[in-house]
Amino acid sequence: MGPPTDGHSGLARRRWGGRKENDMGGSIVCGVDGSADSQAALGVAARLAERLEARLVLAHVAEVALVPYAAVGGMRAGGIAPQPMTLARRDGQEEAGARLLEQIAAEHGLRDADRRVVVGFPAERLADLADDEDAELIVVGSRGRGRFKAAFLGSVSNSLVGVARCPVLIVPPGAAEAQ
Repeated sequence: MGPPTDGHSGLARRRWGGRKENDMGGSIVCGVDGSADSQAALGVAARLAERLEARLVLAHVAEVALVPYAAVGGMRAGGIAPQPMTLARRDGQEEAGARLLEQIAAEHGLRDADRRVVVGFPAERLADLADDEDAELIVVGSRGRGRFKAAFLGSVSNSLVGVARCPVLIVPPGAAEAQ
């Protein structure tokens, strides 16, 4: 199933005609988690936003904890499920995310960038946020969770490609050094 269309030949929400060549007309959402790879992605996103005259949105997803569960009754297999989160814990994660974004924005001279903190599964929440912000592009690092979690749970960047409704730019490790 592809993106929604207007019933004719173009995308319903994205109209590319009539814009200046370098004007994206929307925003760029950059997923930030404090890792070295997300820092590299931030550098790329900031340069793109400046060159394309797009609004930059720094996004942090306070990830829900996952807990294993065992098979019950006639169920054949167990799995993992989101752990219930108290309001105090959620508020604490949102505050920590806001502090992280404030610190990163200051370190990179991006005080004018918008900042958003959301709670949930990173790929899905970044895709939803990109829709809310009318993003033309999402920029993320290739690894943020660490190799073990990525192997067990899957890569956020790879999952994001599957659920996002706009292009996703995955910045590879070492991209910052190549600039």
